[in-house]
Amino acid sequence: MTHSAGPPTRGRRRPDLRHWLRPQNPRTVVIGVCMAVGGLAGGVRYAVDGRGIWTALGILCVGILGVLIVVSYFVNHADR
Repeated sequence: MTHSAGPPTRGRRRPDLRHWLRPQNPRTVVIGVCMAVGGLAGGVRYAVDGRGIWTALGILCVGILGVLIVVSYFVNHADR
């Protein structure tokens, strides 16, 4: 067992930002599906009711983010 008493070695000591963009936990799929269904259905409903375009767009963005989370999980899972 070797211990280094000096400063840490050069190079990256933290994971890349890509590490945070690759969901690996199946719970994130459940959250992503809930966001996608709720966001897309809620955004369409708000738009049809005519309550406000900015509210409808905000809810639609949550749905799109949920879709992206689910797709990125399965792409990451297929790479493994």
